[in-house]
Order: sequence, then C-alpha cells, then structure tokens
Amino acid sequence: MLTLALGDLYIPERAIDIPSKFKKLLSPNPQNYPTNSKISKVVCLGNITNSPSTLRFLHDISPHFQLVNGEFDDPVVVSQQLDLIIESHQLKNSRRDITATKTKIPMYTKIVHDDLKIGFTNGYQIMPRGDPLQLSALAREMDVDILVWGGTHKVEAYVLDNKFFINPGSITGAFSFDWPEQEEEEEEEEGEGEVDVDNTSANELADKEDRENITKKTNDDEETKEANNETGIQIDKDQEKEQNVKKDDPEVKVEASNGSQDNLDKAEKGSDKKSVEEEEKDEKEEKEEKEEKENTEKPLAEKLADIQEADRKAKEQQQQEQYQKAKESEMFKRTLHQVTELNTSIPSFVLLDSHGSTCILYIYTLFDNEVKVDKVTYTKE
Repeated sequence: MLTLALGDLYIPERAIDIPSKFKKLLSPNPQNYPTNSKISKVVCLGNITNSPSTLRFLHDISPHFQLVNGEFDDPVVVSQQLDLIIESHQLKNSRRDITATKTKIPMYTKIVHDDLKIGFTNGYQIMPRGDPLQLSALAREMDVDILVWGGTHKVEAYVLDNKFFINPGSITGAFSFDWPEQEEEEEEEEGEGEVDVDNTSANELADKEDRENITKKTNDDEETKEANNETGIQIDKDQEKEQNVKKDDPEVKVEASNGSQDNLDKAEKGSDKKSVEEEEKDEKEEKEEKEEKENTEKPLAEKLADIQEADRKAKEQQQQEQYQKAKESEMFKRTLHQVTELNTSIPSFVLLDSHGSTCILYIYTLFDNEVKVDKVTYTKE
C-alpha cells in the first residue's frame, strides 16, 4: 500500500500554493478521478488553514483521504469545505465509495496494513515540540509501530524503541516561528563558556605581570631615591668645605670689595641688551607683516589650486561615507537573508510503501528547483 503523508501548508498565510513540480508528481492526470492511480491513501497532517482549492486537490489524488486537525486549522470551517467537496463528487458519481472520508476532523488517526500499525497526528500537542521521548510515549499510547507527525516544518526519520518516527516537513516550504533547536543553543553556550575561561586565565596572567612590574618599579625608585640622598649629603659637605676655605682666603675679601663696581657694569650691559632685543622684536614683526602681505597677494592660480584641493578632499570624504553606507546596507541584507534561511523550510513530503512488516519511506524534497528523493527502509522486529 502506498500512502502519501504531507502537512503544514499554511495557504495563503505563509505560502501561495504547493510547488508546481510537486503538483505534477502527485497529480499526473488532473482531468481524471483519482488523479493518481498509484497512491492508495492520502493523509494530511493539518494546518491547511484556509484554501478550499488546495483541499480539493489533495482530496482528488486518491479515493481515500484523511485529515487530522492542525494547530492553526478551524475544524468547523475545514469540515464544511470538505463536505462541499464530497457533495460535488456525489453529484458527479453516485457510485463512489466515500466511507473513508471523515467530515469530523480528529486529533489523530490510525491505519493498519498487514503487520504494521501507522499513526498520524499534527503533533502540536507534543511539548516540547518534536521531543523524541514524548513522541515515543504517544506512539505507545496509540499502539502504533510507525508514527507520522508534523508541526516542525523539518523532515525527520529515525528509529527509537523499535518504532519508526517520520516527519514529512512542509509541502509548501512555509516558514516557521519556532526557536532553533535546544541542542544547538547548548553547544553555543558551552563554547562561550570555554572562551570565558580562557579570557579569565589570560586576564589573571596579565594582572600578575602588572603587579610584578609595579613592585619592581617601586623597588627601583626607592634605590634611586636612596642613592640621590647619599649624593646630596656628599655635595652639601663639599660646599661647606669650599665656603670655609673662601672665608679664610684673603683674595676672596678683595673680590667682595670689587663687587659693587661689577654690578654697575652689569647694569649698563643689561640696558644695551634690552635695546638689542627690542630691535630684534621689531624686525620680527616687520617680517611677519611682510609674509602676511605676500600671502594675501597670492596669484589667482594658487587660490584656484587650493579651492580644487578642498573640493577633492570633500569628494573623497563623500565617497567614503557612501561606501560605508553601502557596506552597512550589504551587511544588513546578508543578516536578513540568513534569518530568512533559518526561518524558511525546504518543501517536502513523504510516501510510505508498506507491505508485511516492512515500510519503505521515500522522502521528496525540492532544493534549488530540483526534486530529490531519499529512501529509508524500516522493518518491524
């Protein structure tokens, strides 16, 4: 039995429509009913939100269509839309078996094929969202071997406790408001903690070196001060000896008597020196006035050159500012692109080919406008 599982469409709130390449794969004969004769059952994991045309497209893929309630679905509205689709088919073909279609939107559903029991749910009731242990508990509660859930917009497939867990992702690639995974945040926090430890050790070493340098400098200053004190004492003693010698020397007395005459000569020399300084000052002022006059009488070519130089510098500054603004704008666009990539999912859906106790899972993803298929096999023990 080939079962199509998909969900999290969010049309038209977060996506316009199912990708056209997916539509061609799922509905190779859109004029016929069913539009795909190979698919036995279609199960939608909810969050269609409000798109009757998309609901009809999914309903017409296979004779058997089932839908579980999504977090953002209004079960009353979706039930009414589904009833209208069923009525239109009844009018076209009264012989059609419609017993598999439910007008009541359940929280989860279960199908049994051969030795496998497969459960379907949106998964928004799982807290934390997508937690493997909580999903394992739900699988045991539903008594299923395979549990297909949605709500995270990310493709997943893994085995836990001998049960197979599948998330088909979002078929439209609708963006998600969920936070990044907790494991990634813990790794980042651990990395930051290691950096903090390294920074702390480096700071401690730097502080230790600073303390040693300060202590060394203090000791050097004290030694220098003591040496200067000893030198000063020796100089004072030498000066006292010289003064005592001068007192006893008769020549010193003669020099003292001639001191008054020397002072008169010095006064005359000082007045001559003052007049020379005034002349130099006047000459300096005249020179400055002359230079100022020459500057004011610069040729017109030099003035134009100065103006051009000022314009060139202004243009360079303006170009630098424009470059800085462009660089900041590019960084903002890059950051916005990274945030968009984090919050945008890759369009995907899954097909379950179950027979006996084996389920072959085909994962379809749309990447770079190319459809890629991965295969995973699960065998019940």
